[in-house]
Amino acid sequence: MSTTKPQRINVEFVSAYPSRPLRGEDAYAAIIGDVLARMAATLGHEVTREYYVNDAGAQADALARGVYARCLAPTEFEADEITALAAAVRKGLSKDLFEAVEADWLPAVRRAAVEAAMASIREGLTALDVQFDTFTHESSLETRGELFRLFSDFARKDALMDSSGNLINAAPEKPVERLMLDTVSRGDLRPRPLTDGDGRYTYYAADLAYHSDKLARGYDLLIDVFRKDHSSYAPGLIAGVDLMSAGKAKLSVCLIDPVRPALAEEPSPRAPAVQGLPSLEELLAYYGARLLRRLFLTHAPGEPLELACCTEIRTALLDADKLCASALALPISDVDAQSLETPLTEAAFNARNPHMLMKSANELAAQFIKAGKITPKGTAALSQLLATLGLAQ
Repeated sequence: MSTTKPQRINVEFVSAYPSRPLRGEDAYAAIIGDVLARMAATLGHEVTREYYVNDAGAQADALARGVYARCLAPTEFEADEITALAAAVRKGLSKDLFEAVEADWLPAVRRAAVEAAMASIREGLTALDVQFDTFTHESSLETRGELFRLFSDFARKDALMDSSGNLINAAPEKPVERLMLDTVSRGDLRPRPLTDGDGRYTYYAADLAYHSDKLARGYDLLIDVFRKDHSSYAPGLIAGVDLMSAGKAKLSVCLIDPVRPALAEEPSPRAPAVQGLPSLEELLAYYGARLLRRLFLTHAPGEPLELACCTEIRTALLDADKLCASALALPISDVDAQSLETPLTEAAFNARNPHMLMKSANELAAQFIKAGKITPKGTAALSQLLATLGLAQ
């Protein structure tokens, strides 16, 4: 992000697959993305918060088939998130669909499943006090037409290759074999597959089409919030955006730490609460949205974030929140001398790091509490920090 010239910035975050309610790791991404967007707005940029809904392709069809099977025979399946989703949509489906061929019921079940899942996801986002400006559905993008246009552009830029690494001068309208994108020349470690061996488009290719759609909307900077398990994927996407925009726009990927339960074992993705990872509902009930936001922002990047409903953690978060409120309630100093709050604030913003913002706010509050008074500049600096963090008093 530039602090010298206002930019049009798109921040895409969360984008959890529409098959389940939000989990703790999704909430973490939501808060980090929310604060990144707030930071950009504070710096004077025009910001769009975007959620990408994966409601098309083979994965969406597989979801529909799973939901349909559970609608037909709910007792034959274990209780899991897909079973719960099937129970939510079954009553709204026409009885005729359960006697129809797959070509007839698949689109209707897919649409109903995605709508039900997204309703649950929106409820979770509202509970977290996280808003989005736009929800872009994969099904709304003309992916195949866009991909042919993109592939043709890649060929013109000497970046489209066959599986052996040979350049291809013209993109096939209907690929029948593996095609690769030369991203190495733009800083990637290896070329990226655009199609599988039989010509089917890869997830990476569809993702490029989505980012091409964002570029067409005129953004100068795209920010994607990914988990660190996407770290090897990110360079290819960054190189692809650079190629598509001819270097005129940039993609910045924010990698967040994985979330795990306080126990040593990893949670089951099908039943996270059973293995010790609290559900988002449990976390919100225990901490509340404000303290849960503080919990995520207090975590220093670099190690997995352990989530637990812990009395000690809750007390520490509550004390830190009260400290900031008490600092803003201190008597105002008559002399507004230059003090540490200005460089602290500038350093936090220049780092573009939500954790550093939280750390700076806590340090500022502690300074003022120790001094027993606060300056007008200090009040403005601390208030701005807290507002940017979504923790305005």
